Amino acid sequence: MASAFKTATAINVGTTLTTVYTCPSATTVTIIGLYLANQSGGAVEGTVEFFDASTSNHVTVLKSSPIPSSSTVVAVGGEGKIVMEAGDIIKVNSNVASSIDVVLSYLEQT
Repeated sequence: MASAFKTATAINVGTTLTTVYTCPSATTVTIIGLYLANQSGGAVEGTVEFFDASTSNHVTVLKSSPIPSSSTVVAVGGEGKIVMEAGDIIKVNSNVASSIDVVLSYLEQT
């Protein structure tokens, strides 16, 4: 089984749920960091959703979390991890248009 550390990003995320990462087939991923950075001039609220393909459940990881101007929220990190299987998806949105940049760090195993 091959392993590699990787990063996925999304910029200018707004009010529509935006897919940041979809786990490929025959792959397991461990999310080791998920950061939401406020790029707007004022406060925003960020939401992170996890779609579990094996159960078709949409699970909220972070709901309308306040992010002050020029600040970052750590949605996943430290001791907290999320394991993804084929077809699982991480999505992010904001309550303000084009306001959040996202960085997702993960360990991919194929």
